Amino acid sequence: MRFARQATIFRGPLDPAPVVGVLFLLVIFMLLGSLLYTPGVLVKFEGGPAAGTNIITVTSKGTVIFAGRTNAAADLVELRAGLKSAPGDEPFQLVAEPGADQKLVEQVRGLFQVQLPDGDNLTGTDNPTVIVAVNFRGQCFFENRLVQERELKEQLRKRVQEVSRESKKLTLVLWADMAVENETLTRLYHIARDAGITEFLLAERPRVFASARHSPP
Repeated sequence: MRFARQATIFRGPLDPAPVVGVLFLLVIFMLLGSLLYTPGVLVKFEGGPAAGTNIITVTSKGTVIFAGRTNAAADLVELRAGLKSAPGDEPFQLVAEPGADQKLVEQVRGLFQVQLPDGDNLTGTDNPTVIVAVNFRGQCFFENRLVQERELKEQLRKRVQEVSRESKKLTLVLWADMAVENETLTRLYHIARDAGITEFLLAERPRVFASARHSPP
């Protein structure tokens, strides 16, 4: 049995309005993506080592050399501990020898990412927020810049004044690495409180698998 079909081949001109709208959306997404900040420790790849730079070398033999110590690919946890205790606030420079394993290079780069703790029943806030990141070395980053505590307090105070003009309260979102000590967190709480912030939100990563709950016997 055949049914009558009303479908016909479109032979008319295309409406350019939807195409132009999609192009404008792509441009907006690209512009907004360039404004996103990624907190972390500065790692440089290009150029020669500058004075006062901590050099991390990934060798062609599959090892990582830092501060005169050779670490195997399986010792990245010990390497991160060594990076944490490195003195000073000098930037790090990652140097990959010719023939170095690129996967190992990416793993070394991943050591500098802020590792958030896992959490359940995450809460949030509908207040305006300001983000401060703290890496595993206890260094504070604000707007993709390494800042000292005095400058951080001044920047937070300015944000509080801007938000207060709209009769709103500012919430501090703290992206703190799991390796950050409580002393550093307490000091940041005091800095934010002195700047006029009364609400804090400690960022956590949603747990992928829910923790097992055992029913009481």
